Amino acid sequence: MFVYTVLAALSLSFASAAMASPELIGCKGDWTKTIESLEPRPAGPMNLSAIRCLPIFHDGYPVYLSPDGSKAFTSHAIKGLWVGSVDRAGANYTFPMHGFSSLWTPIVPFEWLPDSSAVLGVAQDKDRSGFALGGLQPYLFTETGGQTPLPVLTHPNGPLDEIFWIGGTGLAFATFGTRGSYYRPEHEDPHPTIALVDAKAGRVLDAVEIATIPTPPNYRRFLAASSRIDRSGRVRVLTAWWPDTWMLWDQGDKPRILPIHNKAMHPRYTLSIDGNKVLIMGNLSATGWICEFGNPCPPPTPQSGMIAELREVVSGRLIWSITGEAYDFSISRVPAISPDNRYALITMQSEKEYVALVSMTDGSVLQRFEMPGWASPTLGFSPDGEVAWITGGSVMATFTIGTQQ
Repeated sequence: MFVYTVLAALSLSFASAAMASPELIGCKGDWTKTIESLEPRPAGPMNLSAIRCLPIFHDGYPVYLSPDGSKAFTSHAIKGLWVGSVDRAGANYTFPMHGFSSLWTPIVPFEWLPDSSAVLGVAQDKDRSGFALGGLQPYLFTETGGQTPLPVLTHPNGPLDEIFWIGGTGLAFATFGTRGSYYRPEHEDPHPTIALVDAKAGRVLDAVEIATIPTPPNYRRFLAASSRIDRSGRVRVLTAWWPDTWMLWDQGDKPRILPIHNKAMHPRYTLSIDGNKVLIMGNLSATGWICEFGNPCPPPTPQSGMIAELREVVSGRLIWSITGEAYDFSISRVPAISPDNRYALITMQSEKEYVALVSMTDGSVLQRFEMPGWASPTLGFSPDGEVAWITGGSVMATFTIGTQQ
């Protein structure tokens, strides 16, 4: 096991060609200080290449970039789903609907298709107070306003209540009959069920009543999911449930509870590309009072602890951990892992909050830059692994990822 609390010394050699100044696209005003703060340090594989201001009218919620980098979507709790081009001259459309964003479950039921042509998602009829009138209905959404319904997903144990897409293929982890108290009129959920589904075909591939799982999780306390598809097309889903319950479901096998123990209240995590490891964030934060309306408040009390850790999925064995100290209030963001399983992008607490590029091999921190003050940042890599990105509010920064010589 490796433990790191400071930046590791770099031993890699990178291309020596000088990088051009970062490109500023669609932004007005002086961005000099922002550009300086976003430059990764020390020198290494990641270099700031561009900052783009996006044509999103209702910002403040996470923004998700398409695989080809030409489009984005964001799900606003009040305004609905926005899908559009990252270019201000391109098409965009807002689909009015009650949003699905949640501070505690940092996953939205929307996902880009691999060819970036449309967004897989759902809509739901709700009353004026936001209570559901029926189950979720899957759709394909496009930036030109297209809303194509997919086959209805049904199960005898209840309506489709939650869905989490797997790789943009149309496969998904879903729950049926788990949120009856959020309907009007309310209904009982006598047999809450989890399922693997193919939304494009309208098929339930496998379903398990939660009560039949040994030491079952509390179905009302579902927190998050991360998934991968192996080369044979088999799905692996790792789900987290409060408090501190982790469940693995490999397609064709029965779900099982894992010996992973992570005390983060609302865990943010991502499966490695091969699905055999999981990168878990610690939500390290200072403690204290938060005072509103300008009232005086004592300074936060710094806290030390785990920032991020990598574990084997099945055994729960700790591979490496990054520790540190948080001096201010903060919350971890969902980490991103490069397609070659070599790097990860994480948020990192210290005297300031940073975004760090870390080695998936041993957890060494290769580079970092200051977390910009953008709302609800998201992190990611391009499908070829040559570009990393961070979005927030209505701004996006992209970074080239160099190759080792």
